[in-house]
Amino acid sequence: MLLWLLLAIVTKPVTVFSQSQSQLLEGARKEGSLVLSWGTGTMGGIEGVRAMEKAFNKTYGLHLQFNYTPGPAMPQMASRIIQEAKAGQPATSDLFVGSENHVARMSLKKVDWTKTFPHITREMTDWEDRVLIVVSRTPGFTYNTNLVSPNEVPQKVEDVLNPKWKGKIASTPYAASFDRLALIWGEEKTTSLLRALAKHVAGLLRCGEEERIANGEFAMLVFNCDLAPATEMREKGAPVNGKVFKDAGILSYWYLAVPSNSTHPNAATLLTAFLLAKEGQDILWKTERTSSHLVEGTYMNRFVKEQERLGVKFFAYPVAEVVKNRQAHSRMRQKFQDILIGK
Repeated sequence: MLLWLLLAIVTKPVTVFSQSQSQLLEGARKEGSLVLSWGTGTMGGIEGVRAMEKAFNKTYGLHLQFNYTPGPAMPQMASRIIQEAKAGQPATSDLFVGSENHVARMSLKKVDWTKTFPHITREMTDWEDRVLIVVSRTPGFTYNTNLVSPNEVPQKVEDVLNPKWKGKIASTPYAASFDRLALIWGEEKTTSLLRALAKHVAGLLRCGEEERIANGEFAMLVFNCDLAPATEMREKGAPVNGKVFKDAGILSYWYLAVPSNSTHPNAATLLTAFLLAKEGQDILWKTERTSSHLVEGTYMNRFVKEQERLGVKFFAYPVAEVVKNRQAHSRMRQKFQDILIGK
C-alpha cells in the first residue's frame, strides 16, 4: 500500500475534517461502492473505469464496486448535479470531472489535500482545495502532414493568416481556446486576430472530429481543444500532428472534485488522490492519452518541460479567476463565437 495513505478526510462544503487512515478506509468499506458517470470519451470511458477499479482496490486493500454509467457532456453533467443538490438528492456521480467553467458553478467538498496526501502538491490544487488538476491540456493547432510541409508549419498564431491557408482552415463553433488566448493577449488583440482568421476559415468542426483534418478536408484546425487526439491518431498512422503556438502557451485543465451531495465521499476522495499518483496517471495515459504535467514522470510533465525549453511560456486560468470574472468571460466567449459563425 502506498506510503502516502497515512491520513484521510471527510469533508463538508465549508469545514474540513481530518480522519485517520483506518477511519477513512473503514468509511469507504462501509460505503461499499462508487457511482461514477462521465462521457465515454472522458477518463478512458468504461475501459478507464475498469482499470481504475482494479488498481484502486489493490492499492487500498478494498473491494469496492465501481458502478459506471455513460453520462452527458461536462456542462450538462455539472448542471444535473447542481439541480440534484438543490433538490436534496444525491449526485448522479460521486466524482465530477470538468473544466474551470463547470466546477466554478458547483457546490463541492473542500479537502486539505496536501496535508492528507503527501504526493499531492499545492500546485495540483485550486479554488481553496475544492478541486484537483487531474489532466493538463495544451491547446494549439492540428494539421495534416501531407498538406502542411515541415517548413510551413506555423510557429506563431499569426502565421496561420498566410494567404496560402485561406479556405483551408477549420475552427470550432464554440471558438475553443480563444477565450484563454485573450487572457494572454488581451481582448482587443485577440478580437482583431479572430476577425482576420474568420476570413480564412472554410468550416467549423467540433473537437473530436480531427479525422476531417486527417482525410484532407482541411489543412489545419485552429485552435483545437487539446493535442491529445492528434497524438493518438498519429500513433495509429494517420497523417496528422499537433503543435503549440510559441506565442500562445495555453494550459487548460480538467479538474476532479467531490460534489457536496456525493453518496460515497470517502471512496471518492480516495479515488481522486489515487488518480493524482503516477499509477493513476498511467491509467489515464493508457486509456485516453491524457495526463497531468504536475505529476513527475508523465508524458505531459515531459512535454511541458520540453516546450518551455523551446521558449514557450505557458499561462493558466485558475478557477478562482473564473468565479470572479464569470460575466466578462462569458460575454467575451460569446463574442468570439459570433465572429466565427459570421454574426
